[in-house]
Amino acid sequence: MTNYETLRSYQISLGLVDFAVIALDEAQKIKTPGTLITNASKALKADFKIAMTGTPVENTLVDIWCLMDFAVPGLLGNAKDFAKQYQKPLNDENTDVKALTEQLRNNIGVFIKRRLKSDVAKDLPKKHDNNNSRIKREMPFIQLNRYKQEIEMANDSELEGVEKRNQKLKSLWAVRDISDHPYLLESQILKFTTEELITSSSKLQTTVGILADIKSKNEKVIVFADRRETQKMLQKVVYDTFGIFTSIINGDTPTTKQLEGKSKLSRQQIIDRFQSEEGFNVIIMSPIAAGVGLNVTKANHIIHYTRHWNPAKEEQATDRAYRIGQQKDVFVYYPMAVFPDDMKDEEGNKLKSFDEI
Repeated sequence: MTNYETLRSYQISLGLVDFAVIALDEAQKIKTPGTLITNASKALKADFKIAMTGTPVENTLVDIWCLMDFAVPGLLGNAKDFAKQYQKPLNDENTDVKALTEQLRNNIGVFIKRRLKSDVAKDLPKKHDNNNSRIKREMPFIQLNRYKQEIEMANDSELEGVEKRNQKLKSLWAVRDISDHPYLLESQILKFTTEELITSSSKLQTTVGILADIKSKNEKVIVFADRRETQKMLQKVVYDTFGIFTSIINGDTPTTKQLEGKSKLSRQQIIDRFQSEEGFNVIIMSPIAAGVGLNVTKANHIIHYTRHWNPAKEEQATDRAYRIGQQKDVFVYYPMAVFPDDMKDEEGNKLKSFDEI
């Protein structure tokens, strides 16, 4: 039993062994063709190989080709032909995506087994994750103004070629940050009082309201946000508003228990402490750091403060709480910063904000 990094480092020694069975857990680690970990995994010799993952497709359909190329080499042909047959047609908006992916599913046939929570956890409580979870609130003036400025920069007619493309991409990331909080861009977040922070972000106003409601029920909540500045801001606001010092789990949090004398707690130690404390509590997590192997079943509320680009990743983050061992119904919330009703396009339709899109 070993991890992927050790397999990469000792691939020659491990490659000499004739294994009967090789099982990969969290097999999305080998979803990218040509990486050292993928190559080391595929070079192993075995009579039987199995790959287990909760997210077989994260970026493109080539991910699933790569996993199948480990488990049943040759079943889906080579990567180039596969991409031509399945990935390239997705660029054409006339492609029937459902029919295309059904065809792929049929080609894989019996070599993929899908297990749903509903199949194995019959007594799992309900998950409330629907349109009612999307809580929309109009941006205050300062947030709306900053958002409009960024759109103007993205549409700057003076820019050309690569510069224009780069600015559009930069502005796309910027409006995502502004939707979380207008002060995030200039990294000024901790210069303001909690009251100033709350009044200048509709998303923060909504989140504080949700947290107050959860506190009244004496229950626990996970808040997902990806940037360290956002996490620190949420930590400050929760402390000043509710008097709770919130733990943060991100890429800086050690994955294993530290040696004696080191002050940082590991991810599991932080979660154990969070779970053991009675009553209302908040934990802040990066959706990426929370992606693998963490169970937080004492929390039954999830707030996705920052929206992840990838819905599969977001769902995987939600499932830190919605898994075997959860005793209560799970409630998922998506606070959204939206435009006022009078902001319309040329055809008179209400303009959609980043969060809505």
